[in-house]
Amino acid sequence: MDDSITRLEDIGPALYESAQPPLVTIYSPTHGPEARTTDRRRFEEMAARARERLAQRFERRERAGADRLLERLAERFDELAGPSADGALAAFASNEGAFVCNLDRHVEPIVVVGDAFLVRPLLKGLGFGSRYLLLGLSADRFALIRGSFGSLERVKLPADVPGTYSEEFPDVYDGRPGALDYPSLENHLPPYHGHKSRNDVRSEEAEKFFRSVNEAVSERLARETEVPVILVALPEHQTAFRRISTIPHLLDEGIEKDVGGLSARELLDEAKGVIERERERRADRLLAGFGDAAAHGRGVCDLSAIGLSLAERRVRALFVAEDADVPGVFDAETGEVSLIERGPHERFQGPELADQFARAALAQDAEVFELDPEKIPGGSGMAALYRY
Repeated sequence: MDDSITRLEDIGPALYESAQPPLVTIYSPTHGPEARTTDRRRFEEMAARARERLAQRFERRERAGADRLLERLAERFDELAGPSADGALAAFASNEGAFVCNLDRHVEPIVVVGDAFLVRPLLKGLGFGSRYLLLGLSADRFALIRGSFGSLERVKLPADVPGTYSEEFPDVYDGRPGALDYPSLENHLPPYHGHKSRNDVRSEEAEKFFRSVNEAVSERLARETEVPVILVALPEHQTAFRRISTIPHLLDEGIEKDVGGLSARELLDEAKGVIERERERRADRLLAGFGDAAAHGRGVCDLSAIGLSLAERRVRALFVAEDADVPGVFDAETGEVSLIERGPHERFQGPELADQFARAALAQDAEVFELDPEKIPGGSGMAALYRY
């Protein structure tokens, strides 16, 4: 890939920090490898439309870099587009560089040329849970899998981190499959096991292995990341492992199935479901306290108040209704909000407040949630909780 084209896995500062216009945003639907030719033609048409708009608004010298990068994005569409049969390729171009990311959900075609990138369609595809770890665990082996909303990748364990019980405890394993199978263990166990039942032996040896897995994952493999961790294990192993686990960001909800019995697509679908439900729970927990926060001046629904709080960098969480479409201009320095009138049947093509608010919130590390309109308090379609 060109050095000037960067693939994004999350909503990063490059998309919401100040950048020199012109800034081009394209969201182009994708339908998997079988429809690649049709999808490529659509993207080429959208890139051409963006270049026409650039030519209408900017001199050649002011848009040369963006023009060139739009051409390169169209030329390299096949390698940039993801495998999802109902997804989208998001592309962002300026004179200095371009960014792309794949969304594993449908997004309507969008072409915008303006002073800022359009980030709102990314809110459900990226943000919390756009990257996560799956910890696949059985009684005698484990694996880590790095996931996103569109793909899974097995994490290669360091050479000194054992992945099976037989590697961790070779003195009680005779080399046969099923390290915790009782017949494999009973001739190699220390004397104190002599008076215990097979179930007791299995439980104790499983716990010994689980503790070694917990130490490896919590102290070495997941220590330097804040991504959520999803446990994939049978119900009895879920209970036993969670009892001793100290893994940061281990989600309360797991996938209660044997990881070895799931196909990649099944595992990906299960993981996406866990992440989506966790997002909803996070939003619901915050919104449950909104009434009390508003009564104490720490929560607002008024658009002008939200704008001011964003300028003061006080926002902890921003909530936006899925259908919120409020034409207006937001000054991120002063917090001033100016609404724009439109006719009752007019399709507005100008700046929209929800996207501007979302960029400002992301720039101050606030969480941004796009939710069902019925969940948003007040009548403006947006709400904010303060940090203090």
